[in-house]
Amino acid sequence: MNSVIPLFLSFAVYDKTDKGDKPMGSAMFNIANVLAAKGNTKGKHAKGGGTIFVKIQKYEEKGTLRLQLKGIELKSTEGLGLGILTRPNPFFEIHKRSISGSNWDLVHRSAPVKNTLDPVFSEAVIDLGTLCRGKLDLPLFIRIFAHDKKGKHEDMGGFETSVNGLVAAKNFSSTQDINQADLASAFTLRIGKNKKEMGQVVVLRADLIGMETVARSQDPAPSEPPKQDPAPSEPPKQDPAPTIAAAPIVPEVAVAYTPPAPAPAPHSPQPPTAYYAPQPPAPHSPQPPTAYYAPQPTAAYSPQPTAAYYAPQPTTTYSPQPPAGPPSYTPPPSDGAPFVPPGVAAANAHQHYTPPPPPPTFEAYIEGGCLFNLAVAIDFSASNGDPRQMGNLHYASSWGDDKNEYERALHDVGSVLAKHDTEQRHPFWGFSGKFQGQIRQSFQCGPNAEVQGIDGIQSAYRSMFTSRSGMSMSEPTTITDVIKTAAHYAKKKSEQARYEKCLSYTVLMIITDGKLEDFTKEGRTIYDANDAPMSIVAVGVGSADFTGMRYLNDIDRNGRKMFNFLPYDVLKSNPRMIEKVTMEKVSEQLVQYFTSHGIKPGKKVAKDIVFSF
Repeated sequence: MNSVIPLFLSFAVYDKTDKGDKPMGSAMFNIANVLAAKGNTKGKHAKGGGTIFVKIQKYEEKGTLRLQLKGIELKSTEGLGLGILTRPNPFFEIHKRSISGSNWDLVHRSAPVKNTLDPVFSEAVIDLGTLCRGKLDLPLFIRIFAHDKKGKHEDMGGFETSVNGLVAAKNFSSTQDINQADLASAFTLRIGKNKKEMGQVVVLRADLIGMETVARSQDPAPSEPPKQDPAPSEPPKQDPAPTIAAAPIVPEVAVAYTPPAPAPAPHSPQPPTAYYAPQPPAPHSPQPPTAYYAPQPTAAYSPQPTAAYYAPQPTTTYSPQPPAGPPSYTPPPSDGAPFVPPGVAAANAHQHYTPPPPPPTFEAYIEGGCLFNLAVAIDFSASNGDPRQMGNLHYASSWGDDKNEYERALHDVGSVLAKHDTEQRHPFWGFSGKFQGQIRQSFQCGPNAEVQGIDGIQSAYRSMFTSRSGMSMSEPTTITDVIKTAAHYAKKKSEQARYEKCLSYTVLMIITDGKLEDFTKEGRTIYDANDAPMSIVAVGVGSADFTGMRYLNDIDRNGRKMFNFLPYDVLKSNPRMIEKVTMEKVSEQLVQYFTSHGIKPGKKVAKDIVFSF
């Protein structure tokens, strides 16, 4: 027998009551038999009735999460629903998505807080290996209950998030008052089919301890690469197996260091390639930086007696002052002008310092008449599953009031962008659909080239699942063609706006399950489209591994990024966070595009002016 790990484990289930713990059943398992079973899972009939299942997993140290939550104005069905007659004793539970993805497993339960609708729960320290298997984007479901002595706990609502989502929503520090927590990043508790609001939850603390990953919806980043455009590296291959941790964005390259040959001529940097993909250097063997960052061993740095750098000429700048001493002090003019330091021309004596104007803002461009255009593209690939089967991403119950994941993402993220659209008319495309046996990677959805508002997109989307559309879902999945289509559309709108003496900027919102075939190919397309007045917002739906999408997030050209990935599962329970994250990068990229081309905002125009072409 092993002295550390016992060969047998006994499990017992009890019913906790006011009169004590009542046994409900028990079973004993041989560890070796469980490990030999399929999926390391084995069930046994319990003494007392029923079946007990045991699953054994290898424990890996992943660090811990230090978490503290606070409820705000919770609602309860006890006491007329508002705690008028009696106040509940709330506690919360954290559930993680099971490996099969079909249900939720309880991971943590807090202690109840007595008699309050605004509970401040005790800090909890939770092992990340147990909580999310070290995957910071793994979906979690947090639900609050009103404690009942008889075990009939009342559901007070819940929300879905992830460890990264909790860290992103953290808004409290040791210098702040708990009662003054900012509600801008609060999660909304919802319950039932109608998603009735039951209060809010703010994250007071969400600190990752004992791990190198530092938070917000991203994997560990490699060390800063040189600012150049190397040939694209192969992105990590997606692994759909939920038990394997997400791979880094770019695979590690182990190449022995070989000093480069001296450059043939000084100050002759090599031109950048057509595409930039960040690639970390080999461990303990740093690659030499390129000519942009590393001075080449050229004649300019060799101490030759004839070189201008090392043969200082006798100039007046470095000649000692004559014996007469430094210039005499010049008193200010009698009119009270500021003191003029020696060497400054007297003509500048009355000139005052004028600070440079502040950089332009997103609002300044929009108010100055910049036309904002929203285009939408949706993933119709077969990897989304049969839209007729419940649980798949395109499924909606009888196509009634219940929205599927694509429709909810379209409404929540699309509405944020659409409110800035000048004309409220949006081109709507699909990709990875098959028509008459031919796969199309960019096709018009609905009978019209442009639809009116978000409601028009919703209607055109549903029409694609009718027999009249003639479309069937297919593979492979690629966003290359819709990005090219959107870039052409953005340039065309910009040319039309130029005749109207105004500006134009387009945002392409792509909604996808993230299972793209070739991320290197997509990266090249994003790089090539970077010269268009456009940003891309890619909304990931479902619980797939989105490592490849974050790889695209890092595509850079001349210091400008245009691709922005949003994990909808992490953000969908927090509308304020969706708006903040969506517009933050788009606003920055719009300003960066126009300022890099030397284009300033126009004069303010009336908000009710609509430009027509």
